[in-house]
Amino acid sequence: MASIHARGPRKDGTYSYTLAWRDRDTRKQERWTHQTREEAEMWQRLIEANGESLARAEKVYKDSNTDGPTVAESITTHINQLVGTTEYTVKRYHDAVRLHFSGTLGQMKVKSVSQDSVIDWIKWMELRPRSPKTISLQHGLLSAAMETAVRQRVIDRNPCSGVRLPKDVRIGDDGDDITLEDFKAIRTRTDRHFHPFLDFLVGAGCRFSEATPLMAKDFHLDAAPPLVMITKAHKLAAAGGRYVGEPKTKKSRRRVSLAPSTVAAVRPLVEAAAVSGGPVFQMREGGEFTAQAFYNKSWEKARREAGLGIGSEKHVTVHSIRHLHAAIMLAAGMDMYKLSTRMGHSSIQVTVDLYAHLLPDAHFQGAAFAHKALGGAVPEVVIEAAEDPDDEDAA
Repeated sequence: MASIHARGPRKDGTYSYTLAWRDRDTRKQERWTHQTREEAEMWQRLIEANGESLARAEKVYKDSNTDGPTVAESITTHINQLVGTTEYTVKRYHDAVRLHFSGTLGQMKVKSVSQDSVIDWIKWMELRPRSPKTISLQHGLLSAAMETAVRQRVIDRNPCSGVRLPKDVRIGDDGDDITLEDFKAIRTRTDRHFHPFLDFLVGAGCRFSEATPLMAKDFHLDAAPPLVMITKAHKLAAAGGRYVGEPKTKKSRRRVSLAPSTVAAVRPLVEAAAVSGGPVFQMREGGEFTAQAFYNKSWEKARREAGLGIGSEKHVTVHSIRHLHAAIMLAAGMDMYKLSTRMGHSSIQVTVDLYAHLLPDAHFQGAAFAHKALGGAVPEVVIEAAEDPDDEDAA
């Protein structure tokens, strides 16, 4: 921490003020003398806000005299210009400005931001620490705001372009990968009232928010094949509470085919909902089926007893069940394009980014198919490995 020490009095009765701190970059004890306390306090704030680095503080001070908006102001402007975005999402973006862009980068004028500035911010986020996924998401918000600044001719180019992000942006930020054994371990410890709901999630791969507003009319259990229509989702309101709105993306509106076991699990609930007129999935007491209620009433206790809760070597979330469904589909031979449609992803690239690691034998398949195309015989062992639905690596 930087500290201020008064020196004097001088012959005229006035004092000077020495600002002392250990500089982060040089590792040396630094002392700056200022003629007024106000000036010393200003530099104290700058030094402390920039991690005890004089070089950074001087850069921010110099930058403050540059015209144009700051990074934080530019991100806020970008957020305010968004259309077709829910109130809750806008609120989360504004929260992100406060949480992730209140430091050095947020204070900088947009015209002064370079690739090095963005890289320094990424390193700062890693030290806090923030996960690779969080850094990636916030970098995306920053980059979008910089693109807006480019269109408005505030800057000539986007300083985020070409900056490498931390690796290992994986499924893991919303829970570790879950195996079928993990799922069964949690399910057996969950209140039986919730078994049909869990069976539906693992059988359909729906998001939690897509499953909870489903009504009897959304299910077509006697069709060939049986289907559930995903046309809505629960959304969080900015002022609290939730409402039923559109699914996450346009492609999230979809038909999902159901296996006989899934049909058998949900049929009693669907038939009961057709009579009551309420949602298919409800709490035991009949209240709203919210994520918090499910977590408190059953999920957290069950996964903790299964050794998969917070603080354990491996912990899973309800959303992990969606990833398990994808793993099961891929292990059974479904291709990425069909899986992308089934999961309701905005593009197949999203699916590939999430689940390519579940296809460790993909390169072997490619080599085998190329060998066959060139007139050779496909090694039988490769085909067997690729088609084995019980392959633990694939699942």
